[in-house]
Amino acid sequence: MCEVMPTISEDTALSQRGSQSGGSDPDSHFEQLMVNMLDERDRLLDTLRETQESLGLAQQHLQDVIYDRDALQRQLSSALPQVRPSPPRPFRRYAFRASLFEAEIINLIPALNFISISFQIFQLRI
Repeated sequence: MCEVMPTISEDTALSQRGSQSGGSDPDSHFEQLMVNMLDERDRLLDTLRETQESLGLAQQHLQDVIYDRDALQRQLSSALPQVRPSPPRPFRRYAFRASLFEAEIINLIPALNFISISFQIFQLRI
């Protein structure tokens, strides 16, 4: 039949058994390996917990910094005058001339349409 080993509570019983047996038989070597694995698992879990706490603190700090940045941006926006610079003088002159040309074109469009329709009627009569 199979030998069934008694259940061993994790670290305490294993470390006590490993120190009692002297370490020469394969079972004690296996127990020592298990103890080492459990110690490594505990160490990794502690590191994970510390890293998660550090991440949480860093995220909270980031949120605080974002809030402060937004508040300072609002203060700066409200303190600075909202002045739109006027275009330079030559630009204004050319913009005025362009608006005159645009008005002239708008006035010539009906005349052009009239001439086009008249020409079409003239072509139909010939």
